[in-house]
Amino acid sequence: MILPLLWALLAGLALVLSWVTATPGFAWAGYLMLVALAFAALTVRLSGRGLCSRRELSVDRIAFGERVAVEVELRNESRLPTLWVVATEALPAGLPMTGPRGWVGPLGARAVTRFRYTVDGARRGYYQIGPTVLRTGDIFGLMHRQRPGGPSSALTVFPRIVAVEHARLPSRRPTGEARARHRVVEDPTQVVGVRPYQRDDGLRRIHWRATAHTGRLQSKLFEVSAQADAAMVLDLRRTAYAGPPGEAEEAAELAITTAASVAHHLLDRGQRVGLLALARDPAGESSDTLLSVVPGRGRDQLARLLSVLGRVELGAAPSLADVLEERKESLSWGSSVVVITPELEERDLLTMLSLRVSGFEVKALLVGRGAAVKQRTALEAMGIRASRVQSEADIRVIDL
Repeated sequence: MILPLLWALLAGLALVLSWVTATPGFAWAGYLMLVALAFAALTVRLSGRGLCSRRELSVDRIAFGERVAVEVELRNESRLPTLWVVATEALPAGLPMTGPRGWVGPLGARAVTRFRYTVDGARRGYYQIGPTVLRTGDIFGLMHRQRPGGPSSALTVFPRIVAVEHARLPSRRPTGEARARHRVVEDPTQVVGVRPYQRDDGLRRIHWRATAHTGRLQSKLFEVSAQADAAMVLDLRRTAYAGPPGEAEEAAELAITTAASVAHHLLDRGQRVGLLALARDPAGESSDTLLSVVPGRGRDQLARLLSVLGRVELGAAPSLADVLEERKESLSWGSSVVVITPELEERDLLTMLSLRVSGFEVKALLVGRGAAVKQRTALEAMGIRASRVQSEADIRVIDL
């Protein structure tokens, strides 16, 4: 707005000089400047009406270190040509890119042009690619108009996976986990039918809808499996990570890498794995929430887990003890509960002991350089195995 105002002041000054000095040349210069200013305003108003953009990512989720190809299409839907357009992509910090991140040139009526670039997944996280900022103006450069050409696109970069080399899976059977013909462990999250009520059935097992339909008490019949589930509990509460923001972020990234590596290892051995994350989800409707992934197995389950682990960030969430106590009833008996956290409060220790007494295999992974030795000693005194993870090298030899 400064240049058009200065141009108008100069035109006014030329007209004043023509009146004072009675020189026609000043009047002609003033009128020409005003005409140029009016033409610039009209051009800017009309030329930017039909401009729009569309972005397409080759994939919206990539593994750590992979690349995603981005194609941006610019379109002029107006019947009038645009004298010049500057299109620039807004890219997040921390992700290197190769190729042109924008385009400059004229765009004719109903014309379409494209430019392409690639983004490297060099850092885990949830990112917004774009929007495309469109800038156009008049031929004299007196006025310009800038606006976003379309919405941004979401990209999730999965966390790094470190190969776990010497892990021992917790098992309630001396021969370890193995698939068997006779299934012995019930999964309360998978209801496959109903049966008549038995005297030792609890209230949580009663199927109230079937009871109302038949007029007799009916109990839920659960899916059973010979392989106990593994429930990972990832603690990303900001209050649990002491120290300055940089140190807390480093410890949180180590915790996420640990969770991804353990999940990959357990799924690779055919075990069902679920996740509870006390974290902030930048893609969720609520900024602070409890993220949950039901137990499953296979490559699809790994993709679901990595998608969540790629998005999560430090934030506010319910206490660890409250979450463990609340989700206790949804875990199948004999499940392995792996708690990944930098520190544990006294109430957390008591809750984990309660899980162990209730028949669950409980394991604690204390991440970060400040992981307390006293907490590890207290856990082992309760019969709960605990490991310190201070670097990615510790993940490779982690004892599960």
